[in-house]
Amino acid sequence: MVGLRERRCRRGGLEPAGAPERGAHAPVAPTRDRAVRRLALLVVLAVAAADLLPLGLVLKQAFTPERESFAWPPTWLPRTLTLENVRALREAVEIEGGLGLSVLVAALTVAATLVIALPAAWAAARRRHVDRGLDGALVLARLFPTIALAIPLAALSIRLGLYNSPVGTGLWLAHTLLALPVGFLVLRGGFRSVPVELEEAARLDGASAAGAFWRVSLPLVGPSLAAASMLVFLVSWDEFGFSLLLQVTNRPLPPLVYYLTAFGSPGLASAVAALMLVPAVGVLLVLEPALRAGVFAGSGR
Repeated sequence: MVGLRERRCRRGGLEPAGAPERGAHAPVAPTRDRAVRRLALLVVLAVAAADLLPLGLVLKQAFTPERESFAWPPTWLPRTLTLENVRALREAVEIEGGLGLSVLVAALTVAATLVIALPAAWAAARRRHVDRGLDGALVLARLFPTIALAIPLAALSIRLGLYNSPVGTGLWLAHTLLALPVGFLVLRGGFRSVPVELEEAARLDGASAAGAFWRVSLPLVGPSLAAASMLVFLVSWDEFGFSLLLQVTNRPLPPLVYYLTAFGSPGLASAVAALMLVPAVGVLLVLEPALRAGVFAGSGR
């Protein structure tokens, strides 16, 4: 036959001449694949261990007696579990107020950031000249250290009467400025993945520009919206510099961790840090289905 060389097998059958001989080089590829998989697994475990080790130490310090936290040589696993630090925390600081203020500021930051970032990201994805201007401005704003921006914002908030607000008005405005580049970049990637032809088809069917955005593009960027919400929440939830300078007595949780550590109460500080994990993990679990749908890869593909 043309284009196919054949040769006889021992049983008298025919097989293509280009087929590899049985047994020749067969064990090499599986052995190499197993070695690559084991190496990849070791790398993943090493990265996970390095990432989770500080978290484990914080939890251990929060739920063990102080003598165990400062033991030498260190004990990596808790020997005695106790809620002593959690009980002492309520007597040492106003933890309920700090927790409520942190949740309120983070929620307002997410809402304000999305309200601003959604139309800006859509316009940047559809108009190149808008994209260049916004991209440059937002990236430039993120080049400054947070503490450098916090000082003039603290002076401005004093003038505006927003300093040390019981509801954190000045703080959530500052967090919105801080988180806006994050939300914008994530949402812009989502809108870029939505074909513009879908919006044009909606316009031909009589939809306005706002209607095409609301009914066509916005539902398709759901995963990016979930990712932006989670990242913006974490930006506000973990932020320290603005929280320290703008809220002197009405403190959210991150400054409380700092003050308790600075005043020699690492067990109480670790208890606050452990408490901070709960809402953050809750937000992650709520948004997890949308994140699995394709967070950073963009939606609509």
